[in-house]
Amino acid sequence: MFATAPSAATAYKRVPRTPDKPWAFIRYVLKHCSAAMKWRAVAAVLCEIIATVCDTLVTWVLGRIVGVTSNGGPDLWKNIVFELGLLAGLWTIRNAAYRGREWMERIYVPELLNTTRTLLFARLIQQSQSFLHANFAGVLANHVRRAGDVISSLRDKVQYNIMSLLVRFITGGALLWSITPLFALFVPAFIVVGMICAVLTAPKWTALSANHAEKSSRLTGYIVDSTTNLSIVQQNVGWREELSRLDIAQEEMTETFRARYRYVSIFWGTFDLIMTFFLCGFMALVVYGWQQGQVNTAQLAMTVGLAMNMFGALAGTVSLLSQKFDDIGILQESLQKISTPLSVIDKPQAPDLDIAQGEIEFRNVDFSYVPGQPVFTGLNLKIKAGQKVGFVGVSGAGKTTICQILLRAYDVQGGGIYIDGQNIAEVTQDSLHAAISVIPQEPVLFHRTLGENIRYGRADATADDIEAAASAAEASGFISTLTKGFDTLVGERGVKLSGGQRQRIAIARAIIKNAPILVLDEATSALDSETEMAIQTAMTKAMKERTTVVIAHRLSTLSHMDRIVVMERGCVIEDGSFRELLDKNGIFARLWNMQAGGFLPDQMPVSA
Repeated sequence: MFATAPSAATAYKRVPRTPDKPWAFIRYVLKHCSAAMKWRAVAAVLCEIIATVCDTLVTWVLGRIVGVTSNGGPDLWKNIVFELGLLAGLWTIRNAAYRGREWMERIYVPELLNTTRTLLFARLIQQSQSFLHANFAGVLANHVRRAGDVISSLRDKVQYNIMSLLVRFITGGALLWSITPLFALFVPAFIVVGMICAVLTAPKWTALSANHAEKSSRLTGYIVDSTTNLSIVQQNVGWREELSRLDIAQEEMTETFRARYRYVSIFWGTFDLIMTFFLCGFMALVVYGWQQGQVNTAQLAMTVGLAMNMFGALAGTVSLLSQKFDDIGILQESLQKISTPLSVIDKPQAPDLDIAQGEIEFRNVDFSYVPGQPVFTGLNLKIKAGQKVGFVGVSGAGKTTICQILLRAYDVQGGGIYIDGQNIAEVTQDSLHAAISVIPQEPVLFHRTLGENIRYGRADATADDIEAAASAAEASGFISTLTKGFDTLVGERGVKLSGGQRQRIAIARAIIKNAPILVLDEATSALDSETEMAIQTAMTKAMKERTTVVIAHRLSTLSHMDRIVVMERGCVIEDGSFRELLDKNGIFARLWNMQAGGFLPDQMPVSA
């Protein structure tokens, strides 16, 4: 009768832990990439090595050409043709290797980036309600996107610069050794200097970059927050305040930018000075060797070319290493945010929830959002299968918290919540959520078509299923007036629809999901009485043959409930049918008499 939860075999697996350190995260991403992607990445690296070796050997050939030319003689053109053929061969292999690397990258790089974003997004959407409420949605989305970009940037720098530099130094060192070992000693000296610079500057550089990335994310958050609420800004002439907040955020980011670049300037000034002495010393040694006859003209030309090639590669790599530190700082900031430990996780090998009837029971439940400020202490409550139960109480009574802990948005600290005798803390969250449909006070729709929003509760729903759900939700009438019908885009958060229309779509989504338990969290309190009456039939259809929990601030919506539970400060103070509670002339009856415009008062009535 009811839809079942997706099986673990067909659904994406939850991500229990994501590394919050850049290099550990990169290893984690590679672990989740396919074997085909990995061998293509290795092939691309081999192509890069071959191309770099050939590129370095070109300097050797050019030196040979200079030597042949300086010697002259009758066999000049014969010898030159051989050298030119050698040059053409090396250049052809170099170009072929680069094209092979590019071909491999076109295939494997998209998978690498997609895997990165998928893992981070999978982690993000499992975060708790408290985490999501404490962070800007736009900033979190930006973290997911930027992390993929940073992984790509780091890959480029490692493969094209760091690895290429090492290959150049090894090849160049071998060529210099063939002249004299003294020349080759400069190669490890270059590497040592570069390593010392990297080791000494990396921590400070990364910290400055992470601080800059954090301020940049905060600036993005302010812009997204203001843009999302632009209508409120305009209606309340709040543009001055928004510009003031923007100025403060920009100033904070500017300060981190300046601090980072002060450090960059000091670093480059020192590095350039050291490299100047190294280059001049090396060239002086080469000239001395030529003067003493230890280096011939061909070797001199090759050595000069190799020196400039290696020094240029070293300077370029160090420059890109500075950008790598920036990338690591950005990635570090993103990982620390998204990898925040999950507050609600599945137990290892947790089974799926098996719904037989849909009975709900709260057994000695203790819960608090803040330690020392309990919402529930020893709460006991049973809702029979198929029963429609309304919860009543002024703000802060614990009504909405009932829904939150039933959906396991938070774990309880004591006792347990059971559905058909199964503790919801011991089953998978996916199966629990699949068993419960929710119609919230303010339905949020995706910026997608009406049809896509309705079928979101059941991905395999057909067009006929969507139309049937819309009809049952009393939504067919307004959908038929739209030019594109079910293919109409609803705008961000459904802004193109009225409140009543959004509520009907939410009801249709609940109907098509066909879950055995239905939760309505003040689903009509934001609507006027006329609109509420218009969709009451749809809500009644949604409740049919389902265990239903209704949180209401408008008591008239509870007249058809099987039971009404009156709550105050996390305790059940009255429990009975609508008529029984009115006849009892207790708290509910006084609330009924005190409600203004159909809504509950802000405080509980004083007992007579």
